[in-house]
Amino acid sequence: MNRVVSNRLSRPAIIKAPSTSLPILMAVVMAAVSLILGVYWLSAVGVGAFAYYSTRMLIEAGVDLPIESFILFMASIQWIVGPMLAYAGFSNHYKYFMYVPEQEYMMLAVPGVILLSLGLYAFRSRKRIQVISHYAAITRLIVKNSRQLPYYLVAVGFVFSFLIDRFPPSLAFPAHILSNVKYIGLIYLIFSDDHKNKTTILLVAFVATFISSLKAAMFHDLLLWTAFIGMYAAYVLKPSTAQKFGLVILGVFFVFVLQAAKDEYRKKLMLEGHAGFVGKFISSVDERFQTDETMLSNNVERVVVRINQGWIISKIMTVVPQYRPHANGETIKAAVKASILPRLLYPDKPIAGGRKNYEKYTGLILQSSTSMGISLIGEAYINYGVTGAWLFMFIFGLLSSFIIQRFFKLAEKYPTIWLWFPLILLHFVKAETELLVQLNFLVKSIIMVYAFVWANKYFLKLKL
Repeated sequence: MNRVVSNRLSRPAIIKAPSTSLPILMAVVMAAVSLILGVYWLSAVGVGAFAYYSTRMLIEAGVDLPIESFILFMASIQWIVGPMLAYAGFSNHYKYFMYVPEQEYMMLAVPGVILLSLGLYAFRSRKRIQVISHYAAITRLIVKNSRQLPYYLVAVGFVFSFLIDRFPPSLAFPAHILSNVKYIGLIYLIFSDDHKNKTTILLVAFVATFISSLKAAMFHDLLLWTAFIGMYAAYVLKPSTAQKFGLVILGVFFVFVLQAAKDEYRKKLMLEGHAGFVGKFISSVDERFQTDETMLSNNVERVVVRINQGWIISKIMTVVPQYRPHANGETIKAAVKASILPRLLYPDKPIAGGRKNYEKYTGLILQSSTSMGISLIGEAYINYGVTGAWLFMFIFGLLSSFIIQRFFKLAEKYPTIWLWFPLILLHFVKAETELLVQLNFLVKSIIMVYAFVWANKYFLKLKL
């Protein structure tokens, strides 16, 4: 840690870690209510786990960075809640349905998520709250001494966002990473005391990003970055519990509107072109939210389909091992090897994206413009079966927890590196991605972030 900066700061007052009593209470209540409503007992346990992760994420926001709880929130809503709603009849899609009985699917998913959580929380020290508080104080001082730093990072990100399509395929990933630096700049800006410009820049950046997402008709990264930036904003602003729940309700409504209107909007773009895309989105929302009762039911089904990653996992369970044998670690080894070795040393290096494994292990063919992944727990089942998947999820959680804590430790040398977590862990929170995508992005993003920090330090004399 920079001794000059460190010595100018006294250790912050001891901050009490949030109690886990409320998350446990919410888990018990939601599981009990689910049982009363006739939900299968293992699904009810899964709903309780989802309630625990969600509540813990909310109470941690403002005093800690709830990274682990956010990962578990995303996993449980897509692997447990979405499938449970599908089994309950909220989705009757001809293709995106659950292919195996609820008892069989939940026996894989619920213990798998719970064991993932045990691993993820394993290395998380209660002292981390004090450590983050100290890093936050250093970050404020660095941003105060380099007032242009946040704006510089935002500018870098927007420049590469504009130029990204002009790079050759071999440089596409570095350009993608650098285009996302604008979000890191916004996080730096949150720690600035330039309140007038900060509010304006944050608002302009969000509107610009939303419009960019509208034009591309891709909203996943927008939602993830909003959640990530919200974590840091909550840490600085310290919202009340009521404000947190209010924002969550607003966010749920926003996601519901996006998911319900997305398909119709994409059809309009495909048939009518991208001209006037904002108007097309507004008209798509208007068409999807008529007062007709059937329309409301269709919207609910669309949202359930979107949050249900379990249908892919259940389809895999009908193929493996009946038609394809378990891979016995083949895809895991390939993912680890591909994330470490360049293509020059690994000519058969698989292409990240998920299409090959999806088609191989579901028996379904994707259109050229469609991308779907088998998910981490789906890949664990493909390789090791149900009980082996449980063990894999626990080990993966342990390794993820270790990586997260090592990055917090790295902040002793690079005091603001903790602001770069969202960029490094972007694919770790995506429940639909397979191991190859997660490891590939993790390793490459670490290299790119280190190179960016080093280049700015030695060439521009900017301390990040």
